[in-house]
Amino acid sequence: MKFLLQQTRWALWPLLIAGTVPAHAIDRVTLTIGQLRAAQARIAGGEVVVRLGAAGLSLRARAAAVRVQTSRIPPLSQVELACARLLIGSRLACRGGHFAALAGPAGPLRGTVSGSYDSRTGSMQVRAGHMTVAGGRIRLAGAVRAGRWRLAAGATGVQLAQAAALVRPWLTLPAGDSLGGPVTLRLSATDRPALAVSFAASSADLNFSNGAGTVVSQHVAATVEGKLAEGSGGLGGTLTVVGSRGQALAGPVYLDLAAHPLRLRLAADRRGTGVLEVSQLDLRERGVIDAHASAVMSLGARPTVQSAQVSLTRLAFPGAYTSFLQMSLASTAFGSLKSSGWASGSLTLGGGRLERINASLHSVLLEDRAAGLSIAGANGAVHWTAASGVAVPRSHLSWRKIGLYGLTGGPAHLTFLAWNHNFALLGGNVRLPVFNGAIMVHTLVGRNLGTPHARLDFNADLTPISMPVLCKAFGWPVMNGQLYGHIPLVQYRRHVLKFHGDLVAHVFDGVITGSHIELDDPLGQWPQMHADVKARGLDLGMVTRTFAFGSMTGRIDADITGLKLFDWSPVAFDARIYTMPGDRSPHLISQKAVTRIAAFGGGGGEVAAALESGVLQFFKTFHYRRLAIGCRLHNEVCHMSGVRPSDDGGYYLVEGSWLPRLDIIGNVQRVNWPQMLSQIKQGISSGGMKVN
Repeated sequence: MKFLLQQTRWALWPLLIAGTVPAHAIDRVTLTIGQLRAAQARIAGGEVVVRLGAAGLSLRARAAAVRVQTSRIPPLSQVELACARLLIGSRLACRGGHFAALAGPAGPLRGTVSGSYDSRTGSMQVRAGHMTVAGGRIRLAGAVRAGRWRLAAGATGVQLAQAAALVRPWLTLPAGDSLGGPVTLRLSATDRPALAVSFAASSADLNFSNGAGTVVSQHVAATVEGKLAEGSGGLGGTLTVVGSRGQALAGPVYLDLAAHPLRLRLAADRRGTGVLEVSQLDLRERGVIDAHASAVMSLGARPTVQSAQVSLTRLAFPGAYTSFLQMSLASTAFGSLKSSGWASGSLTLGGGRLERINASLHSVLLEDRAAGLSIAGANGAVHWTAASGVAVPRSHLSWRKIGLYGLTGGPAHLTFLAWNHNFALLGGNVRLPVFNGAIMVHTLVGRNLGTPHARLDFNADLTPISMPVLCKAFGWPVMNGQLYGHIPLVQYRRHVLKFHGDLVAHVFDGVITGSHIELDDPLGQWPQMHADVKARGLDLGMVTRTFAFGSMTGRIDADITGLKLFDWSPVAFDARIYTMPGDRSPHLISQKAVTRIAAFGGGGGEVAAALESGVLQFFKTFHYRRLAIGCRLHNEVCHMSGVRPSDDGGYYLVEGSWLPRLDIIGNVQRVNWPQMLSQIKQGISSGGMKVN
């Protein structure tokens, strides 16, 4: 300003003359400016008119164009400034003033203005109001006195979309981002006695979206208030954010502010270029979360948290699931959980790393019927520390009911230790109810969990579980008997869960044993299972009644080696079902069963026709000596075999005995497995298989 006055003082003498010459001698002074350069400003086509009237001096100034060369301020045109009353002397003042201009993309600017300058004290005051900018009204007031300054500004009804276009010379939104809605602003700043700034902003209909669509707000009603003050060699400030209406999405976090109003308060200080100390961070979202934190952060290109203390007073469900979890789990099996209860806890960070977690569960319910997941009445306290070799409190967890993948269990209580990437179940002989039986866990130890080198050791006994209950849960045909077994050791290494032991099921008055069981990537999207299965002494009468296959009697054995399931569907195996060696029970087979078995070898139609004609049509059952059906599955093709080869190049599926003798011979060596499986399912279903 001083430089500008020095450059233009020659132009002020008409004003001084006007202020000293008697009124009857002169009533107007006009100064015409072709071009004027002052500092970095350029004025073209200007005119200044000072009038002397009964009320005193007045001023009217015009300029065709005003340009500031070293800034991004857009050029002004058709500039007008008027003062209804002009005071000249030791105090230069403008009263009842107004201004107007065209400001490029900002369009027309209009408003009122007043100000004064006291040459004796060097103080200056300026006020501007009733300015229409970006669809809203703006007011400004500033003062300088004794080298100190203060500034106040306010705005109402400013449209953010228009304002974003106006500030593009200084600030631009990232490509693809959009911002809209009205906003009310208030700002005050002073350097007396030290720098102090306060501001407030509010909107009743804020809308924003980024180009990626990961941050979105719609019809949000929110206020933001803050203060910044200089003192003790640094800066300190507070920030308060309140949201009361609308919806917002930020990555996986979803906020329904009408249902769950939010309040965030932050207090922080920074000394010089040192660390940022967050003394207070309070987050309250009604019905969702109440949390408090303090932290020390290092700023820079990559800000990091050096240390932090977080206290979670309450995390309430279902609000917490909807706000923080549902978006992340939407594409998983847990995307529509029903939840209730609440949690609390705390965590500690040090050196940029998580050091300790303490969490408590209070009557938590999580249930997703579609995914078969449920846990009810969960309570407990979980304690974890990142350090090894330090004392850590025991954790405990209990529930009233639990279910997963069709398995359900009753009340249980666990006590364990958790540290670093490790876990150890305490107490031994922990009973986990499953249906009407239980898994009795003797050992459960995990090491390096959550890393590529995760290891798990498990030792348990499976007490008898009723097969009808198990079949009903999995939608299988109802089978009588029990499932039980001893599991000497289960190990998890390199994403493979391996059973060192057998699972035994007593069904159909016989025994089915699963051995060499391995699960590849059991927690992944496409689990694979490998196993060998043996069945001994199954009662064919019970089997065929269960599956509505057609009546058969006798006892059979079965061997399934190299069984491989991908996403729980068979993709490879070598299976053989055959009459139990030494079986002396009656061997009878009905016409329906004959047709079913003949279909495996490709002769179902011919056999059915034979049974409906000639002497065979008078027999409902036939005697057989032995049967065998073999299938080696590879690349969706089943390579068939039977009891023994036949003379015509086929194979015997059933060897008959007595009269009338009926042999079933297969002549198809290769069968499409998906088609065969579909026919079996269709045949069993049409036969009335009992499925619960």
